Amino acid sequence: MRFTYKDPITDSEIELNAEPEDYNGEQGLRIIFPEKDSFVMVQKDGSWEVVDDEDINPAIVEAIGKGLQTHPNYNV
Repeated sequence: MRFTYKDPITDSEIELNAEPEDYNGEQGLRIIFPEKDSFVMVQKDGSWEVVDDEDINPAIVEAIGKGLQTHPNYNV
């Protein structure tokens, strides 16, 4: 699925791709940036967490989580 998030650093809207991915038995989403960088996010207790990379800016994770919540076709 494609969705847009507002980058908290540049204040620009960026279109991302999210593909379902199993992460150690949990349903996650691989978030893919236009330049093909990616990481996996899993929703836990209503919050999105990055599970395979420790160097992601928390403000970016929060903004992507908000973008995912506003996407009408995504259900956890």
